Amino acid sequence: MLHTIEHQKKKFFIGLELRTNNEECSSAMPAHKERFFVENIPSKIPNKVNGNILALYTDYEGDYTKPYSWILGCEVSSLDKIPEGLVDKVIPASNYAVFTTQGGFPQGLIVAWEAIWKSNLHRSYTSDFEVYLSDFDPQKNPQVKIYIAIDH
Repeated sequence: MLHTIEHQKKKFFIGLELRTNNEECSSAMPAHKERFFVENIPSKIPNKVNGNILALYTDYEGDYTKPYSWILGCEVSSLDKIPEGLVDKVIPASNYAVFTTQGGFPQGLIVAWEAIWKSNLHRSYTSDFEVYLSDFDPQKNPQVKIYIAIDH
């Protein structure tokens, strides 16, 4: 799958955390995502820099086959106020391989991740993230950008 390389500056992030792994994620993530939207978590996050939603993969215990944190949230300008029940993270400055999904959602996202797992990218396993633009719509605008932190 084609990708570009981009350097991203450090980002501040606040979100709702789920500790999971690739065996459990297909059953755990939908309920976590539903809670995120039912409880309107984005409205509780202060200092948002835009209307985008990020799905952050971080705190890896090794490579993608090991447990990690999947955190739904938003990029923020400050970590001064962290709402109760949410976590804050600093997404480090890094070079990222950037993949853009093709086709419908979630099929395009699944295909992209399978390609990433099979790729020969030198992943740093610091913080990877998906960006859902404010106008994301699973039916009308299903495109997602996936940022994979790489070592060089």
